[in-house]
Amino acid sequence: MNSFAPTIAATRTPRLMSEWIVLWSLLLVVGLLTIYPVATIVIASFNAAPFGAPAIWSIAPWQAVLSDAATWKVLATTILIAVPRTMLALVSAATLAWLVARTDVPGKKLLLGALAFLFFLPDLPWIISWMLMASPQAGLLNTWFGTNWINVFNVPGLIVLGAVRVTPTLFLFLYPAFLAMDASLEEAARVAGASAWRTIWTINLPLAKPALLAVFILAVVRSMDSFELEQMIGTQAGIYVFTTRIYDLGFSGANIMPGRALATSLLLLAITLGLVFVQARWLGTTAVTIISGRGFRPRILSLGAWRWVALGGAWLFVLLTGLLPSVVLTVASMMEVYGFIELKMFTLRHWREALQSSSVLLSIWNTIQVGAASATVGIALALAISYVVLRSQSALRRVLDGVAWLPWAVPGLVMGLGFLWAFVAWPMFGTLWILVLVFVARGLPIGTQQFSAAMKQIGTELEEAARVHGASWWQTLRRIWLPLLKPAMLGAWTLMFVMAVRVLDSALILTAAGTRMLSVDIFSYAGGGMMEGAVVLSLLQTGVIIVGYVTARLLLGGSPIEA
Repeated sequence: MNSFAPTIAATRTPRLMSEWIVLWSLLLVVGLLTIYPVATIVIASFNAAPFGAPAIWSIAPWQAVLSDAATWKVLATTILIAVPRTMLALVSAATLAWLVARTDVPGKKLLLGALAFLFFLPDLPWIISWMLMASPQAGLLNTWFGTNWINVFNVPGLIVLGAVRVTPTLFLFLYPAFLAMDASLEEAARVAGASAWRTIWTINLPLAKPALLAVFILAVVRSMDSFELEQMIGTQAGIYVFTTRIYDLGFSGANIMPGRALATSLLLLAITLGLVFVQARWLGTTAVTIISGRGFRPRILSLGAWRWVALGGAWLFVLLTGLLPSVVLTVASMMEVYGFIELKMFTLRHWREALQSSSVLLSIWNTIQVGAASATVGIALALAISYVVLRSQSALRRVLDGVAWLPWAVPGLVMGLGFLWAFVAWPMFGTLWILVLVFVARGLPIGTQQFSAAMKQIGTELEEAARVHGASWWQTLRRIWLPLLKPAMLGAWTLMFVMAVRVLDSALILTAAGTRMLSVDIFSYAGGGMMEGAVVLSLLQTGVIIVGYVTARLLLGGSPIEA
């Protein structure tokens, strides 16, 4: 025993040193990707000079923003859209989650797959399809039904479309919470004579309250962060929110004012950080047991004949929000003129022009490279962060965890501005690597959530055995953790790849000549009135995402969104 003690002591010292080096290295890297861009925005917001000109330090940008009535108007408009949009989306997502997780609706696996697929559909093609279908003058739906009242170019349209678009995301957050509820409480309510609906109101909803509130705050943050829908549809109707106001001030307005754009972005950041802080405090102080341990039975509720009505409603949602826009967009890509769908106008000219264009092929290749590189680098960094946070004993691990989650509260447009100002003098600026870095930063919360959820289910026995036998930190990670975490790695990779391929806001700010991506080209084509080309590029972007999604599913042997 005495002879073994020195061996443990000799092994522990270099191991602690190795963990200390890894922890501080991660803090440096993650801080560079998250804190540094945000801090740069704070400093640059006091610069009244144009972008690239010598600095003129002044509080004038802040004075201009805070005294401008337009600032408070866009704040009111943002809230006016975000709150009802979130409430509508939450009701829709909670209903779908409850139906799939807690009832006997037929074909639940197929329905679950369809809702997950809606999550992976890129935003820009979906938005363009609704611009085509629901324009008040020549929209296809108005033409087909002989009306003129179907119109998404207004505040109600932005609310409904935004709610529909975010519903699959909220569903994926709520579904596990509903699935984990212990059915014994529901059974007790039914034995006491409560109806099915009373059981829902008195048992299911109170149990799901923490998850519902957390998802509500998350959805409000994401709604205030939304850019694509508001820029492509809202601005055409003269409706501006925080994100479109920032873009207008910094990039597209008649009088570009970078300092005011940065100051406005910090106001938006303050609001989203405040909401995330409220969410964290709520989750930290609210404890509701939904899995009781011994005797847990995840049983389902029989809806009787109503299950067919519920099934029809769920699939109607999938049809109207996923299948119909996809079919319309596909058919429109083969019409001679955008907005007119007639058999005699059938053509493949737009596809030939796109696939023969060297700039389009370059955008496709850039998109694939950025998506794959962002996902690969991102999961490696997220894996290391999750391991250190969960297994290290250092007090700094909480700091690392908080810094890694910071991008969750930073709107994508604000993050893009931060990288623009923070890395403008760095060698990677103007290359694909700046896009990779910004998407790695934005994907850290996704990756760490995936890995943390998986690691919490794995005991420490194997790791302790490796330590006793003298395995290093890297050997333990490579031989024990990586094989066990393969499903989480593939799931995180897929999610981060999809995000990098479909996101517009950060890419729009950071792309340069030769680094164009499909999302930016779609936006440019649509903004320039070349809608035929935008439709084709939208479908190509969708194809890139579908290929990545299907590949991940084949490798994983299941859904890549599962931890």
